[in-house]
Amino acid sequence: MRASDIRILPRFHRRGAVPRVVPTRKPSFLLARARDPLTAAGGKNSLFLESMRATDKRQPHGAHYVLACPACGGRFEDSSRDFLLSCPEPHAPALLRAVYRQKQLVAHPEHTGVFRFSEWLPIRRTLPGAAGPVAWRSTALGPRLGLENLFIVFNGWWPEKGARLSTCSFKELEAQAVCGRVADSWASSLVVSSAGNTARAFHHACSRYGVPAVIVVPEFSLPLLWSPGGPVRSSARLVAVQGDADYADAIELGNGIAGMEGYYPEGGARNAARRDGMGTAVLAAVEAAGAIPDHYVQAVGSGTGAIAAWEMNLRLLEDGRFGGTKMRLHLAQNAPFTPMTDAWEAGSRLLAGMPAAESRSRTRALRAQVLANRNPPYSLAGGLYDALHDTGGFMYRVGNVEAEAAGHLFDEAEGNDIDPAAEVAVAALRQALTRGRIGPRDVVALNITGGGMRRLERDMSTAAIRTDARFTLEELEREGPARGLAQMREALA
Repeated sequence: MRASDIRILPRFHRRGAVPRVVPTRKPSFLLARARDPLTAAGGKNSLFLESMRATDKRQPHGAHYVLACPACGGRFEDSSRDFLLSCPEPHAPALLRAVYRQKQLVAHPEHTGVFRFSEWLPIRRTLPGAAGPVAWRSTALGPRLGLENLFIVFNGWWPEKGARLSTCSFKELEAQAVCGRVADSWASSLVVSSAGNTARAFHHACSRYGVPAVIVVPEFSLPLLWSPGGPVRSSARLVAVQGDADYADAIELGNGIAGMEGYYPEGGARNAARRDGMGTAVLAAVEAAGAIPDHYVQAVGSGTGAIAAWEMNLRLLEDGRFGGTKMRLHLAQNAPFTPMTDAWEAGSRLLAGMPAAESRSRTRALRAQVLANRNPPYSLAGGLYDALHDTGGFMYRVGNVEAEAAGHLFDEAEGNDIDPAAEVAVAALRQALTRGRIGPRDVVALNITGGGMRRLERDMSTAAIRTDARFTLEELEREGPARGLAQMREALA
């Protein structure tokens, strides 16, 4: 690719300023997508794989990646001061994805955890003591389910297996990667909104690596927020939205905070470091299996982890050493909160609207409340709809009783507890087998996105994370975010 195919963004202020973009040639693959946005996504040489192909030109600031937009074909250097979260071109939302100079998977034994794959992470630094996913061929659950090649990807605490994610969640993968993307000169507080597991993971990672952060959660998730190893002095502050709040309410408040001077949005699914951190789960599965799996199974709330798995699959296809398989995604939601499953089964790229009150009511009914998200990255370019379409994927509904039974099965077979979201994934795998969508000899990667809490409590103490500020929905709806933000600034001072 020619130097003219990269657009370099100058430094700019995020409030009110618009980056200057150097005009470039529109890639030929984009023209095909403009004629037919769906059929262009069909094979190995689809829009999605083409958009992963990076330039060979070394960037002036020495970065090992550029950020590519799947909607317009634009390529951009990351911001040198904070990080780029969205395409500056005027078009519908799309997820920027990292395109790396290194085209082959390389594991660096001098680093630990996710940073073993540092050349496939959009980071500025590697961090010491990081943990990562662990994968193995199941000789217990696999035979119980009639599978010869079930590879469990475990994200949690299981020292005998080498699993040392002390927050017991794969969200720790993304938190570590995002902290690695933060520059040494970082001066803002990172703003993270969460329904529980992400908050716990970011609080742990930001505290460990000294990254200032404000973490916003709905009140119902506070029991999920604890610090492994006991109380810590933290650079992260916790804000709770009280009352009948859900994840979307936390996002709304977080967006308001991020617009204030001295704060910066972590970005959620829009942050390429978050996605590629979670994508290391696929790399662990490939290391264990020696090839790209035929199927990938995971429970989803926002679907960001599944998008990450798809994007990592595309990089492995370009590598070429691990086969030509495009993993079929098998993704599950906890009923009765199933907007993405409903849309996918209806053949719709658009989610049906859900009133806030109904969303909150359905969330309260879930065994895995962290899987409830009113505004997931489903419809936008490069989002979950595109991932499912490109892989010929499936979505499933899993009820609470079914999920609990699946969790007991995993514990009995493999010997460790898993969290409710992971229970939903095991139940979805059982559904896929019952429906004949997965064969007994197929290579399957089952992402256990959280587990080992019972074992962790035997090995170390934990401490509840104290809130630094609390607000009610009534305050936010009556006064708007301004009053709440002023109160929050005063409380955190």
